[in-house]
Amino acid sequence: MKVAIFDAFNGASGDMILASLLDVGIGKEEIEELVSSLGIDVSYKVTNVNINGISAKSVDVEEKGGERRFEDVLKIIKNSNLEDDVKENALAIFEIMAKAEGKVHGRDYRQSVFHEVSADDAIFDVVCCVKAFENLKKEGYTFFATPIRAGSGFVEFSHGKYPVPAPAVLEILKSSPLEFIMDGEGELLTATGAAILSHYCKPLKPFPIKVREVSYGAGKRQTDVPNVLRLILGETAFHDSVAVIETNVDDLSGEMLGYAMRKLLERDDVLDVVILPAYGKKMRPASILKVISPMHRSEEVAREVMRLTGSLGVRVMPVHHRVISERGEEVVNVEIRGKKFEVRVKRSHPGFLHLKPEFDDVVAIAEDLNIPPHVVYREILKKIDGAKDADSERE
Repeated sequence: MKVAIFDAFNGASGDMILASLLDVGIGKEEIEELVSSLGIDVSYKVTNVNINGISAKSVDVEEKGGERRFEDVLKIIKNSNLEDDVKENALAIFEIMAKAEGKVHGRDYRQSVFHEVSADDAIFDVVCCVKAFENLKKEGYTFFATPIRAGSGFVEFSHGKYPVPAPAVLEILKSSPLEFIMDGEGELLTATGAAILSHYCKPLKPFPIKVREVSYGAGKRQTDVPNVLRLILGETAFHDSVAVIETNVDDLSGEMLGYAMRKLLERDDVLDVVILPAYGKKMRPASILKVISPMHRSEEVAREVMRLTGSLGVRVMPVHHRVISERGEEVVNVEIRGKKFEVRVKRSHPGFLHLKPEFDDVVAIAEDLNIPPHVVYREILKKIDGAKDADSERE
């Protein structure tokens, strides 16, 4: 698996993220096209700088416009010629920032006017960053971020003096899986930086990485440590940090337990559910309900397990470095008993290390041909193996 890790040991801002992505995720020609598509009046300059002995890139943006309403920002992006995936993700990031501002000020975020959110330099930073992230996604990268150094002390805004992290930044972090550290002097993490990283990145957990490339994006302030954002591109065996949530149940009927299992499996933050037979105190028959969820969603899933089962407590066990094969799904065409069908096949990468036809497709074909599913299953595997052998001979 390809990984891109944002090491925010001294915070992050929109221009620092963009600077770290230059050349590894986006080039100058693409940036020029984005500015032209947006129709905003900005000029920018990219320079190579040396920060405490570290060579880094810096992006300086000069905007000629002033503040904009959040709704105006949406119109600019929606009416642009940007690609759909860039539009969608840029709008999502601005919505994250606007909702945070709206929550802080107690007003409808759609009617708000914000300096950082609505200024043209923020539009430039966000859209260019999104394009870079989407380029890397197409190359197969998954994004992670280390705990972000957010700063400390106070910062001046138009409304007065506020503690760091700023209220809007704190609202963004509240709904984000990413972690932060209140350390460092002044404001190190901006709302734009927090929103971009929260939208794209998962929290980094320990796993082995083979580093392929390192890039640095420079900040503007002088700080006690190099004011750069470090981007690490590398590869790792496919790892998945998950949590196993389990509880013993001895007072629910089989129907009620089955209902709980079904409702849990309907959630997008539940990866799997199993029920195991057991004996409890005084040899009472019981069941152990085990649920697997992503690590950062385990608290929400645990609460749902307690709600559905009436359990007073659950066990949450982190499972680190669960190595799994990199999997994919593709549609293959097969001919069985003279009829052509499309079958979804799950496979491991690289190649067909292990393949499994989707059972719903197997059943549909079996009912169409009025033959048992196990016969169809064998026929599909035979056809796929034959096609694979033919491809090997051609190579």
